[in-house]
Parts: sequence; C-alpha cells; structure tokens
Amino acid sequence: MDRGSIFFGPAQGRRPQNRFDAPNQEYRVLYAAQHLEGAFVETVLRRPVGRILRRQVVEERGWSIVRPSRALTLAKLFDDGLQFHQIDAGEISTDDYAPSRALALALHTDFPDLDGLAYKSRYNNGEICYAIFDRVTPQEFDPEPVSPFADHKNRVDDMMDLYGAVFDTSPPIPPM
Repeated sequence: MDRGSIFFGPAQGRRPQNRFDAPNQEYRVLYAAQHLEGAFVETVLRRPVGRILRRQVVEERGWSIVRPSRALTLAKLFDDGLQFHQIDAGEISTDDYAPSRALALALHTDFPDLDGLAYKSRYNNGEICYAIFDRVTPQEFDPEPVSPFADHKNRVDDMMDLYGAVFDTSPPIPPM
C-alpha cells in the first residue's frame, strides 16, 4: 500500500513484469479493474491453483476506487474487439507475455490518442480490466483513499469464497 492508489509500473529501471508492460520502458502502465473482484483475482489470487493464502499477506494490501476525470479512449481487447484487432483471446492471456506486450506497444505507438486497453481478466473472464498508459497523468484521476483489506474482512472473505480460495490458519513456523 506504500505506492498509493495511482501507480504506473514498472518502476523506472525495472524489467517488465505484467501482461501489457512495455518491453523496453517505452511507457508505463496503471492496471485497474471495473470491479474489486476483478482487481482481487488479478492481483491477490492470480493463479487458479494453490489458492491458500495467509490472511496477513492479503491484509497488507488495499484497494482504491480510481476514476478518470475525463473520458478515456481504450482499445477493446475482448468480445468483438478481438476480431477488430485481428487477435484471439489466447494471444493475450497466455503465460508468455511477449505477444500481449508486443500488441500493447504497437497500439501505443500507432495510436497516439489511445489512453490504454480494456481486456478480460485472465482469472475471471467475467471481469473487465484496464491497462492505462502513462500518457494519462496521475492528475487526470480522482482517486479515493486507499482502503486496507484489513478493514474489510467480510468483503475479503466473500471474495475468497467466490474464488474458492482459503486462508491458511496454521500457526507460522518458528524461526530456527
């Protein structure tokens, strides 16, 4: 939660880690989701197997509602947008991020008025997510304060149930 609610990554000098990150720091990306459930599954749970987490790990994180102060121009990378961009969903939802990064870079380069991408969550394709390019400045958002997950235990429990994830309730292993 030390980054605040507006973070374009990766940090300067860091290697790309996420699906639509620029291959060579050509731009940075703010990742967001239409609903908290989409953000939660994309950032906290991620992998569909092994969803046993320590509550402390989840409660160290938080969420914020982030609204742009202007209409954003987004490339639609789902539903009819797949055919429009001549891609299929597999190209942008694979473990190999090279194709999705190349697509994002091409769209960023070829369409200077494009603010970002709208796509389906890889881990819940009922959720819409966003990759916003850093040509949209932090000042163009109206973020609400960060809400720690620790303050919303029932909401967290509901999302854990929704995705079939559980908390590890065993005591930590003492250091040797």
